[in-house]
Amino acid sequence: MLTNVNGVSKSRVMIMADVEGKTVVVKENYLVTGKAEGVVEIDVDTFLCKGCGICVEMCPRKVFEWSKELSEKGVHYPVPVNAEKCVKCKLCELLCPDFAIAVRW
Repeated sequence: MLTNVNGVSKSRVMIMADVEGKTVVVKENYLVTGKAEGVVEIDVDTFLCKGCGICVEMCPRKVFEWSKELSEKGVHYPVPVNAEKCVKCKLCELLCPDFAIAVRW
């Protein structure tokens, strides 16, 4: 399911859910959030991200996939599409050189 919503503030919101409904990805302005109900919430700031791919390559559970669209900087950014697989190690947050990732639970 992919839905685009234009809000009052004219900010673009994208809501995406996987087939089984475990992970929901929400994009609003520069923030992409992957949520797994009762498990974890992973935020990626697409304005800060330079698309280095450290998080995509180093995640032990392969939580991230590359976006199909480009950010404002013209790079593909990581999207936490498998947030339900996250084990909360925060490796992505710790290794991100741009401080663009936040993991919360």
